Amino acid sequence: MVDLIDLVATFATFYGIYAILAISLNLEYGYAGQPNFGQVLFYGIGAFVAAIAAANLLPLFARLPIGNICNVHTSFPVRLAIGSNDPGIAIPVWIIGLVLAMIAGGILGLFLSYPAIRVKEEWYLSMILLVAAEAFVTIFQNTPQLACGIFGLDGIQNPFYWVSNTYSNSSFASTELGFDLPGIIYAAIIMAFAGICYLVAQKLANSPYGRLLKSVRDDKVAAESLGKDVAKVRRQIMIIGSIMAGLAGGLYVFYIGVAVTDDYVPAVTFTIWVMMILGGYANNKGVLAGAAALTLLQRGSVEVSLILQASFPGFSSNVLIYLEYVAEAVILILLLMYRPKGLIPETRIETKAYQLFDFRKRDTPDPSSKQETQETTDVSDSKGKSASSNIDENVAR
Repeated sequence: MVDLIDLVATFATFYGIYAILAISLNLEYGYAGQPNFGQVLFYGIGAFVAAIAAANLLPLFARLPIGNICNVHTSFPVRLAIGSNDPGIAIPVWIIGLVLAMIAGGILGLFLSYPAIRVKEEWYLSMILLVAAEAFVTIFQNTPQLACGIFGLDGIQNPFYWVSNTYSNSSFASTELGFDLPGIIYAAIIMAFAGICYLVAQKLANSPYGRLLKSVRDDKVAAESLGKDVAKVRRQIMIIGSIMAGLAGGLYVFYIGVAVTDDYVPAVTFTIWVMMILGGYANNKGVLAGAAALTLLQRGSVEVSLILQASFPGFSSNVLIYLEYVAEAVILILLLMYRPKGLIPETRIETKAYQLFDFRKRDTPDPSSKQETQETTDVSDSKGKSASSNIDENVAR
């Protein structure tokens, strides 16, 4: 029972993070038509900024020397001890880290969106973002001064880990005898952030701004002819999507506990694209469904690999990882062949004006009005018949 609850919490954590990433990509490409092949760049920069902020702020708030944040013998135990025992420091540092991650993602999105003004084809910008994502991994791997190089920045604790120490005498809070309460709390918070991102995306989509995004996506020349600043719109939606991706990165690094470049490879961007296409682009509900399906595939492969490793010690988990990539590629090919609009196709934008002037209701006859019309016709026919009978009587006389 305990393992099942912890398993559900782990699934909810990864699903919430992937849902935020898929929603951000859906805003950029599904609604605005701006392809982004470097989504993992903003995801990774948010994670590293949050990790660097936590590594410096935890000892600073505890009034201890910061020292070399990459030193595993001195700085790592200090960060771990502060984050695990002092909620008055751990939670504020976590909040600041998330805010800085979103700001960093937004600023990077603004900076990299400026090529959108110079190029006419959106796919050129997507190539720029793809190259930038690869450059990000190479720079952080080969520059130890930024985030400890290839080994990464460790000791970024779950901001609610102190719950286990506070209630160490309770079997409910113990990680050995009961539930992983810090993990469950953090999973719930991540799901709450995913819900907020979904509501924001829905609010943007079902608004005049959402119609503007679709007009830029469908025919940017027509949008420009109507006086719309297409470059400004594309820049705005890149910033919004990058802020969400930075938030996802910040949430992830506080969950996993380490910022390392191996977690931010192009395969992550590919997975997010499959999630969006599977659910249905320009449909946030569909994107949530696609994220759930792919998260289930990923976490399922991890659990199966753990079971196989326990049964067969020589089994390599890389086999299932590569099979997972193959399954995602097959899903994408089948979707492009048979369901290019996804499992849940795009729907109409329902603004307040659309709800007020819903012309579909006018086209559908009202049964009550039809009955009234029939009654009026019957009355007029009876009156006509009585009038004609009176005329016939007068002629007979």
